Amino acid sequence: MLPYSFLPNMAAANLRDAAEKIKAELGDYDAIHVRRGDKLKTRKDRFGVERIQFPHLDRDTRPEFILHRIEKLIPPGRTLYIGSNERTPGFFSPLAVRYKLAYSSNFSEILDPIIKNNYQLFMVERLVMMGARTYFKTFREYETDLTLTDDPKKNKNWETPVYTMDERKEAAS
Repeated sequence: MLPYSFLPNMAAANLRDAAEKIKAELGDYDAIHVRRGDKLKTRKDRFGVERIQFPHLDRDTRPEFILHRIEKLIPPGRTLYIGSNERTPGFFSPLAVRYKLAYSSNFSEILDPIIKNNYQLFMVERLVMMGARTYFKTFREYETDLTLTDDPKKNKNWETPVYTMDERKEAAS
């Protein structure tokens, strides 16, 4: 499997061009990739207890926890590009108290003519996020990555979800 660092070289020219136009419009910006939708699926174990593969992900990718995680590295007033599969309208709006928010939907005049599927959108968003001054990924791929959650990217265990900081402290004791 190729590492993500190869992606910029593999994108079609029109997708690279779109990403460059978006980056130019954004100017000096920071970015976060917030993967939620498909990773938040739960299932019940044989005792009827809800389990999830990434126990802290729902909590860690909520706006109030994102603010806490990124505030030391991204100063207030900065433009924050958010790439996410979250479908709830306005979900990230609470971040606007500290940052100027930007999404792919803000660039529909650039993207609509060329994006035919979610894979193309993902590629453009990836290129845009890689151009940010500070970039937080959802999961850690490399030791030096900044991430929104400490849950491992590859997790075969299904655990009880954690929704508050207090539950983390209780579980640690």
